[in-house]
Amino acid sequence: MADWSHLPRELLQLIAERLRFTFYLLRFRSVCSSWRSSVSLLPHPLPAKFPVFSNVGTSGHGTFCLSKRTLFLVYPPPSLSLSNSDPHPWLIKIEDVRGQLGLHDPLSRYPIKPLPRDFPRVMDVHDLPVVELGQEYVLNDFSPLNSLEDAGSLYLEKVVFMWLNSKSQEFALLTIHVSGKLALFKSGDKEWTIIPDMPTPYDDVCVFQGQLYAVDGAGRTVVVGLDSSVRLVAEPVFGGDKKFLVESDGQLLLVDKYLSFDYQSLEAYDGFDDDVCFGCEQAVKFKVFRLNEEGKEWVELKSLGDRVVFLGDDCAFSSSASDLFISEGNRIIFRDDYFNDTAKENGLGVFELDDDRISPISDYPGYCKLFWPAPDWLRLPRLRISKSLSTCHILQLLSLSISDLWFM
Repeated sequence: MADWSHLPRELLQLIAERLRFTFYLLRFRSVCSSWRSSVSLLPHPLPAKFPVFSNVGTSGHGTFCLSKRTLFLVYPPPSLSLSNSDPHPWLIKIEDVRGQLGLHDPLSRYPIKPLPRDFPRVMDVHDLPVVELGQEYVLNDFSPLNSLEDAGSLYLEKVVFMWLNSKSQEFALLTIHVSGKLALFKSGDKEWTIIPDMPTPYDDVCVFQGQLYAVDGAGRTVVVGLDSSVRLVAEPVFGGDKKFLVESDGQLLLVDKYLSFDYQSLEAYDGFDDDVCFGCEQAVKFKVFRLNEEGKEWVELKSLGDRVVFLGDDCAFSSSASDLFISEGNRIIFRDDYFNDTAKENGLGVFELDDDRISPISDYPGYCKLFWPAPDWLRLPRLRISKSLSTCHILQLLSLSISDLWFM
């Protein structure tokens, strides 16, 4: 049998460079001492402060604080999976702000609180299979005098962040300005650069294969250079009302969301008359496209196969249905105002590409179990998580041997 601990250092470094997430790098380093010493542990600490936008210029008074949220798919212990007739994983999102943890609904920007009294405050998850599905970044208004609970996002557009060099602290941050234009901030900058290119206001941004991508409301898609240049990679796709970029199984997808505007009565809420209504957006249809960069076009997909796409407030990600312990994929799970008035729906809907049908998530028990409330197996006495730990420490607790790693 080969002795994996004696692999050449150069080969180990090449392998480590291809690990997409910090979580996998931690597992890589946990195999043995030679693997651990072959590669340093990123990431560097996130940059502390960014200038706040003004409505008319590039930067205003005050500062933003950048925080990171990580999406995990946590599986029950293998021993429980064998004995339990209905094991299912749990999808969670953890935010780390200056070492303080916040537990969030996976598709929402808001924390889950207050936590139930019986919710475990400490969880040792060393022997749980875990997959990191994605990351999101948020610009928070965070004063040194405030606690994590007081930190609020003044800026509600999606933000993407990437390190430019694994051996330095150079970075780039891309988001959408209040004007609908793209805004770029790089290490060493004193203020945001507002990129003038904007035939149509931009809808979404993402990092794909080490490059910054952006799509506008018409589907026109560009790659943003570090010199603030834009390069067209796909012509417009007209039709829907909101565009999302999401990586799925190594491909970049465009999800086009069609909306209608509806009114709902506030009669069910205390303090409101039955003639008081509020408006909400309701999804009525989705279309999915795959990027053909050579042809500079989006090619419509009729099926996602085994894949499931998740569309959240600040993130979009995907997984295989088999990894979710779901029998069928080819679906989109999304947040929608239309479902927010029912606690059972948790503000979530499901779109089936097979028959263009939208249903509340309560119609899909398998998908419901991925979300809050937490699964019963989490409350077993030997599973505990310390809320005083940083995300890095949690990841170290999650580290398993490379042979136990669950890949997507």
